[in-house]
Amino acid sequence: MIKYKILLIVCCLFFSCEDFLDEVPRSQKTTVGTSLVDAEQSVNGIYAFLRAPYNKSGYAKMVFSILEVSTGAMKPAIGTQDTDMEDAYKLIYSSSNSSASSFWSTYYSGIEAANIAIASIPAITDTELTPAISKALLGEAHFLRAYYYFELVQLFGDIPLNIVPSTSLEDGTLPKSSVQEVYETVILPDLLFAESAGLPNTSTSGRVTNGAVKSLLAKVYLTMAGNPLNQTDKYALARDKASEVITADWYNLFESDGSLTWFDKLNNPAFDNTGENIFMVQYEGGSIASSISTYFTPLGGEDITNQSLHFGGMEPEVDYINTYDGADLRGQNQGFFFNEFDGVTFNNSVYKYFYQEFRNSNGLSSKNVPLLRYADVLLTYAEAQNETTSADALAYDALNSIRLRAGLAEVSGLSKEAFREEVWKQRFWEFPAEAGLIWFDQRRTGKVFNGGGFTDLVGSTLPNGSTLTADNLYFPIPQNEVVLNPNLGD
Repeated sequence: MIKYKILLIVCCLFFSCEDFLDEVPRSQKTTVGTSLVDAEQSVNGIYAFLRAPYNKSGYAKMVFSILEVSTGAMKPAIGTQDTDMEDAYKLIYSSSNSSASSFWSTYYSGIEAANIAIASIPAITDTELTPAISKALLGEAHFLRAYYYFELVQLFGDIPLNIVPSTSLEDGTLPKSSVQEVYETVILPDLLFAESAGLPNTSTSGRVTNGAVKSLLAKVYLTMAGNPLNQTDKYALARDKASEVITADWYNLFESDGSLTWFDKLNNPAFDNTGENIFMVQYEGGSIASSISTYFTPLGGEDITNQSLHFGGMEPEVDYINTYDGADLRGQNQGFFFNEFDGVTFNNSVYKYFYQEFRNSNGLSSKNVPLLRYADVLLTYAEAQNETTSADALAYDALNSIRLRAGLAEVSGLSKEAFREEVWKQRFWEFPAEAGLIWFDQRRTGKVFNGGGFTDLVGSTLPNGSTLTADNLYFPIPQNEVVLNPNLGD
């Protein structure tokens, strides 16, 4: 129940940049101190709020599941016992949904931590905090604040907007701001500031990079071009920003080689923060352990793991699996999903996060969770270029690189509409169980793929028979927040 008041921010003993992921909220502060170390710690702590949606909470519960099971792609695993996910699967979007509330409270806590860092760092006079270091730290803080607001505005629509520490406010009853105002007041300015902050283009540290900033900017522009803003002039900006990332040659799609398939590289911690992984939620098995592998280790798979805890989490809908082309590696066993391993069969489960060595470990995984992946940038460029004018050679290269890796033939000579729908299909098949990307795509396009073609999202029916209405375009603001702040009511 986090609102506009003093919030927890980070204060800990780990000073090095390499240890930033160990920062956890531990004390109440409204300023960050007077030294370089204080400035570093204040920014390190903003990262901690990325984790909550991807941490197992309670028995077999993971917050981001509510974004996956409303899409027609995923469903709750048998026996999962996650009522929030079950409700979302039935398209019951309640203001008492604790997973939706977790998104709200966690991301607003991250925003508050960012506000404090952004307000305080410029006032630090420590000579070790050079202008270049200061601007880079502020760039990270602005990026993270933009990311949290971007997620919130896609989840909830009109939301309160606050870009100063809460203690600067007379009370905690901010009104809702429009979706457009949130984008134009904070998300875009924050990302443009971060882009000018002198951040490294790439890094294996897990920290914010210039590549991550540009990739998120491209994604933000593409989203603004769709529902509800429909600012179609943003397609050109999305195209240009994605093009910068592609032509810089900073990232590459994982490819199969030797004994490793590209799917095994996606789920192997050794490949985190490299290749196509642009920005990820960071974990370290010894101190900040990831539960994503435990969550998705399949039910009925006792013979493939010695772990006492494994939940299956979410499973792909049969109807969704059947939309894949028979030649598409993503829909085959040990692609994005699997129902057999080492001769053992079980319910079809998510292979994306099944790190094979984890099954015989001590239960502590270091598997990071992708938030921005190069495949997303490629498909962003392809869609945005096609909408701006028409698909050019680079747009076809981007689209076909995704198809070829999946085992599908190249396409060429498509009409504008056919190219658009081919990009949308590839997004639908590329991003299941991944940071709610399919859910966000369906909201911005207003379309859903049913295997035969695209139909309107509102009025569409999930495989379980539930029909999606306009009330399912956003989650309602949590009731406990409305009680605290009546301005958040309808």
